[in-house]
Amino acid sequence: MREFYLNLNIDKPYIVVGDVHGCFDEFFELVNTAEEKYGKDLIVFSVGDTIDRGDYNLKTLNYCMQLQKENRFYEVKSNHLDKFYRYLKGNKVKISFGMQKTVDEFLKFSEKEKEKLRQEVISYYENLPLYIVINQNVVVCHAGIKDEYIGKTDEKVKSFVLYGQTTGKYTEKGFPERLDWTKERHLKPDSPKIIYGHVVYDEPYINNLCYGIDTGCVLGNKLTAYNPITDEFLFVKAKRQYYSFDD
Repeated sequence: MREFYLNLNIDKPYIVVGDVHGCFDEFFELVNTAEEKYGKDLIVFSVGDTIDRGDYNLKTLNYCMQLQKENRFYEVKSNHLDKFYRYLKGNKVKISFGMQKTVDEFLKFSEKEKEKLRQEVISYYENLPLYIVINQNVVVCHAGIKDEYIGKTDEKVKSFVLYGQTTGKYTEKGFPERLDWTKERHLKPDSPKIIYGHVVYDEPYINNLCYGIDTGCVLGNKLTAYNPITDEFLFVKAKRQYYSFDD
């Protein structure tokens, strides 16, 4: 599978939505709220990780694929959907508790339904970009990107975009110890805004024109969307807590 990035020029209103993680109700409400505010011609961009940990993972994924068919939605590649893609391809992957919820949903389908969805998701994921450049002044990616990586799609760039920057060590809970790559950014007059997810914050994290918008909806906090044109945030409070890292 050859990786690529998209370079888009759009003249419609658009938002970028943080990690949904199977929170379908909140995602659906956020899209509708944004359309009411900005118009029905709104384009929705996703930083990825639309599945796993939540209660409606495949419903969320099907909604994303439907929006994409209607030319209303763009998603970038991300570590959780990448893993599910590899699972559907028959590769051996370690299934975490969060991913198990997605797999359990998948296994409830009939063989015919499973095969249909498997083909649809594989095709969908293989046609997702690593990241998206919008109007030369905004970059949408999953875990982040360095300025010198923009325009490139090699393995080093792919790893950074999917997983971010880590120390090589692990936390007490077994997660990779992450570095705040935004602190190293040196801004120039033409530096684009970089909008990303992957790392959970209580509130949107803004540093050096980098916007971290994963606000842990699946953990019971809220789902966030950002409008880079108007510099506005939209929020939908989580209906409940769907997942805990302490489980």
